[in-house]
Amino acid sequence: MPLSISVIRPVRVGGAVAGATALVVAGPALAGAHVTVNPGEAPAGSYTVLTVAVPHGCETSGTTEVAIEIPEEILAVTPTVHANWDVVRLAANGSPAEAGGSVAQVVYSAHTPLPHDLRDAFELSVRLPDEAGQTLAFPVVQSCEDGQAAWVEIAADDEDPHDLEYPAPLVEITEPVDDGHGAETAAGDDTAEEDSSAGSGTEAMTVAGFGTGLAGVVLGGAALVYAHRRTRSGDHPAR
Repeated sequence: MPLSISVIRPVRVGGAVAGATALVVAGPALAGAHVTVNPGEAPAGSYTVLTVAVPHGCETSGTTEVAIEIPEEILAVTPTVHANWDVVRLAANGSPAEAGGSVAQVVYSAHTPLPHDLRDAFELSVRLPDEAGQTLAFPVVQSCEDGQAAWVEIAADDEDPHDLEYPAPLVEITEPVDDGHGAETAAGDDTAEEDSSAGSGTEAMTVAGFGTGLAGVVLGGAALVYAHRRTRSGDHPAR
């Protein structure tokens, strides 16, 4: 049964973000590396593949399920198929999300438990929001054969995220990447026209110079022929 982790909303971090309530970790606590999402930042309005990495199990207990909370700001999400896992997209009410509908959670369920001393990774193709300057949290609940770990903690404004024991993975939304379209394309066209005009002038000068040089070659050749004929006439005077 997929876990409900809606209690952690809102998941937008920074500025006007309210605090979130973390789920209590049941069973053996995890030690070492945290669950992460990479890349940790991506441009606004872009389609980006996020990789959720699960580095270990619950101490000596293997992982059986990974439930990833999707921020409301995410406009679309497509999970990548994984050979050892079943995957389902859920709506906010816990039912399977309709095609093209809003996705609140992506849940991977293992065919066989992931051994505690092995890692795995799950890919999500997402459409990021158009507004830059925000940081989105992707809380993850990792269920194991014995216990679970809720990576859902979000630092308060005056709190160091590194002090959290079970931090929710974060993605910072940066400024959009300039793709060269729109107004900048028009400016590029003007530049291209100027370059074309300048190029045309250069070509005209080149053609003119070539013509002048060719005329010089022709005249020079004619002079050589004339001089050669005069020389031959001098060698054989008329009798």
